[in-house]
Amino acid sequence: MYYIGVEEQQAVLEVLKNGNLCRYGPANSTVSNFERGIREKFNTKHALATNGGTASLVIGCYAAGIGLGDEVIVPAYTWVATPASVVIANAVPIIAEIDNSLTIDPKDIEAKITPRTKAIMPVHMIGVPSNMSAILDIAKKYDLIIIEDVAQAIGASYHGKRLGTHGHLGCFSLQQSKIITTGEGGIIISDDQRLADRSQMISDGGNLWGVSAHTDAFFPGMNFRMDEMRGAVADVQLGRLDGFINNMRIRKQKLRQAIDGVKGVELRYLHDSEGDAATTLVFFLPTSDLAGQFGESMARHGVPAGPMYRHGNGDKHVYPGWEYILNKNTYHPNGLPYSHPTYGEIEYSDDMCPNTLDYLGRAICIGIHPEMSDESIEKVSQSIKSASDEIFG
Repeated sequence: MYYIGVEEQQAVLEVLKNGNLCRYGPANSTVSNFERGIREKFNTKHALATNGGTASLVIGCYAAGIGLGDEVIVPAYTWVATPASVVIANAVPIIAEIDNSLTIDPKDIEAKITPRTKAIMPVHMIGVPSNMSAILDIAKKYDLIIIEDVAQAIGASYHGKRLGTHGHLGCFSLQQSKIITTGEGGIIISDDQRLADRSQMISDGGNLWGVSAHTDAFFPGMNFRMDEMRGAVADVQLGRLDGFINNMRIRKQKLRQAIDGVKGVELRYLHDSEGDAATTLVFFLPTSDLAGQFGESMARHGVPAGPMYRHGNGDKHVYPGWEYILNKNTYHPNGLPYSHPTYGEIEYSDDMCPNTLDYLGRAICIGIHPEMSDESIEKVSQSIKSASDEIFG
């Protein structure tokens, strides 16, 4: 999806010319400028640039104090980094169903809460906000932390408020396939000073670079810092963000209108249609077999397509593809966190979330690009109409 222009190239060249590649070298740091821009655009008190989206999730878990004996509820449809970050923090991910928005189902969140539950990680998948009103109510009821995974929806919103600012922490990715990119990179934001201080310590080798009123913000850390070249690209890309989203929303609306009333097709539910980043248009067929036939028909009409999930396809966005999570593999032979007696027997299986597999098996996803042409929109809509005519008559 990414777009890199002359401005990004010039910004990187400026960094190379001044020779300061670490954020702590130059007086006018590109990383600091980018963080300032994030704080302003997202109306948040604290923003920390990182070297990856996974790093942001790991930082979020550590900052929130998640660890051995804790459980974190994650959706069954998300990139494997989401549950992996929980295991890296020495806690256990509990996998919950999604609903017809393809985001975590609040009903299944509540069904899977135990005395060990510490946090919920809603993931705003392929541009669409989760049901944050329901999730916030659950978190308040059970006194849980919310860590939003906004890797695939930076700039989108829910009820007029940017995603990533509804929970205690918001984690973002700037990997190359995301809405804005630095190749690899990430962000973590919070309005909570304690969480921000702890995030800084984890990210910056245990250096807070200042004084904290929170005594639990001092401990050994790692190095998840963003460098100046990525900061330069990120700062330019941030300036493009709202334009990208606006362009995608215009194009998605054109496509929606073009396929309105097509027989046999049910559009993905949106918890907030105005907040959608509009990176994709997803629709469901009545069965997975029909979704396969529909995709084949679309391909015959020039638009390759197919179900979002087929059994055994190994997609690490869908929980059966998380082999080392389902198998409870860990880096150390002691088997922690799973072997800790607090948990009893943690059981995973590749059929544990049937609703998720049903939705994704019946779903077809069309990517929306900020520069998608009217001709491309027409081609996609015609292939959908033709497939519908072939299959449903």
